[in-house]
Amino acid sequence: MARIILTFNNKVLSNHHVAPGQQLTIGRHPNNHIVIDHLSVSAHHATVRQNGSELVLTDLGSRNGTFVNNEKAAETSLAHQDWITIGKHVCIVDLYETLSLEATENELMARSSAILDSDQTMFLEREEFESSWTGFDYLSFSGREDYELTGKAVTIGNNKNAAIKISGFWSLFAGRPSATIRKRHDEYVLEPAGGFLKPKINGTLVQGPTKLNHQDIIKVGPLEMQIRCVRRPSR
Repeated sequence: MARIILTFNNKVLSNHHVAPGQQLTIGRHPNNHIVIDHLSVSAHHATVRQNGSELVLTDLGSRNGTFVNNEKAAETSLAHQDWITIGKHVCIVDLYETLSLEATENELMARSSAILDSDQTMFLEREEFESSWTGFDYLSFSGREDYELTGKAVTIGNNKNAAIKISGFWSLFAGRPSATIRKRHDEYVLEPAGGFLKPKINGTLVQGPTKLNHQDIIKVGPLEMQIRCVRRPSR
């Protein structure tokens, strides 16, 4: 059975089988089969599906593209040992489940010395990776673009200047705003405001200013988002 081997920084992270008729989704959102938690990866980035005797890769309109053997691909058939580059991760195609994971890591190390363009970089040397980290915090949505948290207050509601708008029927019950997310020192705090739509964190009604943690689920009326605080190499 065909499988996709996910790697990063010259290490094998996981491997995923693709059964006949099955489709694997790849992206940053937790509902994907292969989750890559990195800024350069779109929430729903690409799919790999078994189509008859072929394995087919499809890019889902990702912002930074999907590359097969260093060439940008929208949709393409995959061959045994093809390298799929998504952000700074590499997925290796194993059509016949014959690749040794240990041998795969050795090949990764051998090929990591290649110098690639920044938007196609597959690997970082370990020294660089560990010495230059930057933070990136954002709100992840399943049906809309992610929202970057830059330190400015983020208002959620139906007010004209709301950063995250509640529209349609639900706007009748939303406040102006319904909630605000503020950064205090190195922490994010959710504060309820006005309206009938009260914010919840992980299913619990928020009564006052409440600290947000990585991967907390925030719900305000019809909107559901997850706060994600990630650290990534600065290049």
